Amino acid sequence: MTTGAKWVLGVLLAIALGFMALGMGLRDRQAMPDAPRMATDLRAATLYLEFVRSGPASWADSTGIPRTLEALAKGQMGRDYVYGGTTPAGFDCSGFTSWAFRKAGVTIPRTSGEQYQSGRQVEASALRAGDLVFFNQQGRIGHVGIYLSGGRFIHSSRGSGQVGVDSLSAPYWNKNYAGGRRVLADSRKP
Repeated sequence: MTTGAKWVLGVLLAIALGFMALGMGLRDRQAMPDAPRMATDLRAATLYLEFVRSGPASWADSTGIPRTLEALAKGQMGRDYVYGGTTPAGFDCSGFTSWAFRKAGVTIPRTSGEQYQSGRQVEASALRAGDLVFFNQQGRIGHVGIYLSGGRFIHSSRGSGQVGVDSLSAPYWNKNYAGGRRVLADSRKP
């Protein structure tokens, strides 16, 4: 089945599930006035559409964790860099990534070196929102951030003194890029 046919099938399924949910919600309104049937069925249809669009390889990411992770991380923009910091009072790079992942419901190790051993390696061209990106500093893994999209990542940087967004193509980050790791798909069962 072609991708276009899968998409059409998914849309038709979502429409059908939506109408079924609407019908069930109206029929069961007397028996269960607060039942969230429609929302549950529509969420299932949305997950199915995401699965059809992106395929089985990214099914674990259809849980919404990358979007949650991105929102949590962006909510800390401008927070101070504090060496050893692991809270919004101040973050170092790996304290920031471990905090954001933990708040999104995924546990990763504390330090950038340990985080670099987590998950699986991802080529730069295959990075997705929520992947960790690592950088060499003084001959070792010394910095980590969270990939957003479009070549951008968010991190707590000693250089800028705060949590911010930078581009992987910026000269410093490009020169020191050490690789990406995907931990989300390995942390949740589909």
